Amino acid sequence: MKMRKFERTTLIETWRDFVREDIEKGGRYYYVMIDLRDCDIVLMSYKSKAKYYVPIGAVKTKGEKTTVRNVNKLAGQIRCAVKTYNDKSIICYSRAVSEYGRKNVTDVAFVKEADNPHYKCAAPMKLYDRNVIEFYKGN
Repeated sequence: MKMRKFERTTLIETWRDFVREDIEKGGRYYYVMIDLRDCDIVLMSYKSKAKYYVPIGAVKTKGEKTTVRNVNKLAGQIRCAVKTYNDKSIICYSRAVSEYGRKNVTDVAFVKEADNPHYKCAAPMKLYDRNVIEFYKGN
């Protein structure tokens, strides 16, 4: 298996299941990347030079034992890489429109909805990935 794709909002249990299965199969060295075409997480066994993959981290499952501690540690590394990337690149809809214009904010860049921190009764905030907007703006 050279590549695995996951949704950006994947829960930690899914990462743990993936790591556990991968260790049992012998393990690999994975690069954690973001696919700018559809905003998904991609785990590749090689570092792609394609312009639509952004490397955000790495994890090595090869040579590890299938213990709860190891599985949690490796799943945590993947989740931490994704969380760090999200903290740097996710912006709300109003900021995206003000920086890139309404026509450049596409549905592909949509990541998730979050509760509005300013107003309790307001609609949820729509969060977008800045790098995906820039990728589609350039094409």
